[in-house]
Amino acid sequence: MAHLSFWEKNSFLNYDFIIIGAGILGLSTACEIKERNPKRTVLILEKGILPSGASTKNAGFACFGSPTEILSDIKRIGKSDTIDLVRKRFEGINILRKRLGDENIGFLNYGGYELIDNKNLAVLDEINFVNEAVQNIFGENTFELKSERIDEFGFDASNVSELIYSRFESQIDTGLMMASLISYAAALGVRIINGCEAGDIGEKENFVRVTANKNSDKEKIYFDCKTVIICTNAFTNKLFPEFKVTPGRGQVIITKPLQHLKFKGVFHFDEGYYYFRNFENRVIFGGGRNIDFENETTTAFESNEKILDALSDKLSTIILPGQKHEIDYSWSGIMGFNDLKKPEIRKFTDRIIAALSCNGMGIALSSFIAKEITEKIPSI
Repeated sequence: MAHLSFWEKNSFLNYDFIIIGAGILGLSTACEIKERNPKRTVLILEKGILPSGASTKNAGFACFGSPTEILSDIKRIGKSDTIDLVRKRFEGINILRKRLGDENIGFLNYGGYELIDNKNLAVLDEINFVNEAVQNIFGENTFELKSERIDEFGFDASNVSELIYSRFESQIDTGLMMASLISYAAALGVRIINGCEAGDIGEKENFVRVTANKNSDKEKIYFDCKTVIICTNAFTNKLFPEFKVTPGRGQVIITKPLQHLKFKGVFHFDEGYYYFRNFENRVIFGGGRNIDFENETTTAFESNEKILDALSDKLSTIILPGQKHEIDYSWSGIMGFNDLKKPEIRKFTDRIIAALSCNGMGIALSSFIAKEITEKIPSI
């Protein structure tokens, strides 16, 4: 045990809830608990100085699935589960907007588009089917053809045959969103300790003990609580190997400001494996895991030159053909996936709960999953 003072032992070590992970899911869960019962004490332990994973490293999409992605999911997990997943994503976005306000997350509703090439033209015959499937979620047709905008946006017509538009998709400022969420959680009374990696998590007779691996004195500190909620997504396997979550690294690039950027909005192609958007007069472009799944199944924050080269090539040939541009810099984020492509809430014991596998849709899903978690805890 570390050499703690009476004051530290008395005020910093015991809580109703301890949440592991200060990403959007962990923060949203903490906020949900405090909103339901302000008297509950909540601590978040975060191993990084900044949130680890993908919460501050994504491209900033408030989206729920492109037509080809929805159709692919229907083939994989069935129509009912896919539509339920779309609903959860859309409801999650709306919970986030209501909780923080659009200005505090940089929410901009420019709409979303899917770029369709010649190989995927069959999806056009399925638009009515997809619209009917999600009709009860949005109350009107969600997707429509807007192919006349291909030239308007400056895309390469030899690579982009059609454009499918949805007015319901939007973009957010990821950094602003996370900063606002942290401030909101703090205002509710949530405590956050950064640079504190959780080690052993063990249930005692009537409480759970969380061991912080090391503090500044190289000694262990023990935090006790009634319930632990693990919100580490792709990193959950390090704490509980039996919870099978496959990490998926995502590469992202951003251009320097462009003089005459022709489009605004969020854009997808190739079943959502590629995605890009404007940020003011820059282009943020990410994806490409599908060309190197093996090397992107990792929790290492590193660059993949094969994918970065592919992103650079597609940026030049499809998105900004003939337009002078420079890549400013690149980064990577770590997402968590499972075979069913659906989020999971699992109980390790009655006092230890884990939320897993946002499957690349953390911004959309996290607020909804947080609500589901709290509904499973009667003690709140």
